[in-house]
Amino acid sequence: MRYSWLPSSLLIAAFVAFVGTAVGASQSLTLLLQRDAERSQALRTQAELQRLLSLLVDVETGQRGFIITGQQPFLRPYEEALAELEQLRPGLRRRLADNGASPTALQRLDALIQQRLTQTKMTIDRRLRHGDDITRDLSVYVDDKRVMDDLRFEIKELAQLQQERVSAADEATQQVQQRTMRLTQLLPGAGLVTLALALALMLRERRLRDRAESALRDANTGLEREVAQRTEALSRALQRIRSFASELDRGIEAERRRLAREVHDQVGQAGTAMKMLVIALRAKLAPRTEPLLDELQGMADESIRAARQISAALRPPLLDELGLDAALGHYLQTLQRQSGLATTLALDEPDGIAPEQANPLFRIVQEACTNVLRHAAATTLRVAGHPRTQDGRHGYELEVIDNGRGPGDTRADASGLRGMRERAALAGGSFDFGPGLGGGTRVGVWLPLDAPVAEGEGGEPDGETWL
Repeated sequence: MRYSWLPSSLLIAAFVAFVGTAVGASQSLTLLLQRDAERSQALRTQAELQRLLSLLVDVETGQRGFIITGQQPFLRPYEEALAELEQLRPGLRRRLADNGASPTALQRLDALIQQRLTQTKMTIDRRLRHGDDITRDLSVYVDDKRVMDDLRFEIKELAQLQQERVSAADEATQQVQQRTMRLTQLLPGAGLVTLALALALMLRERRLRDRAESALRDANTGLEREVAQRTEALSRALQRIRSFASELDRGIEAERRRLAREVHDQVGQAGTAMKMLVIALRAKLAPRTEPLLDELQGMADESIRAARQISAALRPPLLDELGLDAALGHYLQTLQRQSGLATTLALDEPDGIAPEQANPLFRIVQEACTNVLRHAAATTLRVAGHPRTQDGRHGYELEVIDNGRGPGDTRADASGLRGMRERAALAGGSFDFGPGLGGGTRVGVWLPLDAPVAEGEGGEPDGETWL
């Protein structure tokens, strides 16, 4: 009986460890909620800053349309944007102040917005009074561009500040999670050591053996129940993370569509307006010629081409309008024309691919082709697709096969491969990478077609090396 106090002491120590872990977990949960609130506030402010810039662009669009045409319907975007600006600005200013923006930056932003709105109103008034004579006054466009550039810079700086707050909240959240994980890892180890010592002492005390065995069974049952509960909680957390990632990808793709539309509409319209002005000026100078007009018209054409290229890179229009088959065909033709790589495309039953499946498939093919150009030293590239059933689920498989040098010593966790693998996993499918049957490299992706999948894209191929 001289050792009977040791098992009790060990049990008390285990209880203290459980209580300490529970208290630490509770504190960690409170900190996580605080950081999540800060992050959400910063993201909301960041989104409102982007909306502010979009409204200012709408004001610019309405003004320019009215200046060029002189027709009142072109002022509708301008008037609607002004009304929404009046509602957005007070709340945005309060949130910016709460989220760390300096009074000087806020005053500077307000002054630039007011200056831009005043310029716009004056320009519209001049158009009403003097007619289309204002279209020949280049100083109007120069002043407008200068103020808009200053506004974009200020909004970008404020958005960067919000992004820093998001990053700080994410970092703090990660630290809390790591601390909590360490606590949960220490608990089972401490419990096992405590139980082992208690068992050794109980074996030496024969009269307490039955009681010790019963206590051990009860402890094991409790631990198994807790492990099951924690496993279930982790499964729910993983599901929430995947849901959040899918929602984030949908938001990214929607933003890319919006940016593509904005680039096409705004930059393209500006280039078209410049070209129209050059044509009008050339007609007024005829029969005289001016070499600078040719150069200016060339710059206008180049800006229009650049707007189209950037818009297509952000979101291929064929993917939405004609589907995966047409989008991949156009992409491979462009690839062949630009690089000299002989490409072929063979898709079986492409009409069976749902629109939400087309985007991740297209992005994975883009990433694979980019890496072939950079690392494979190939002369031919083939993209093939066909329906395939896997684990009882109906799906579609795409393969990208080249005749290059093969995978070699490519790491399985290289960033390019990791990006494609994660994109396929997010879409609920699988990814395969290895040597082709006839040499070269084969990249394969399979996505299920019998379940809804989030339209995740994660951006264009990042161009990072496989090695």
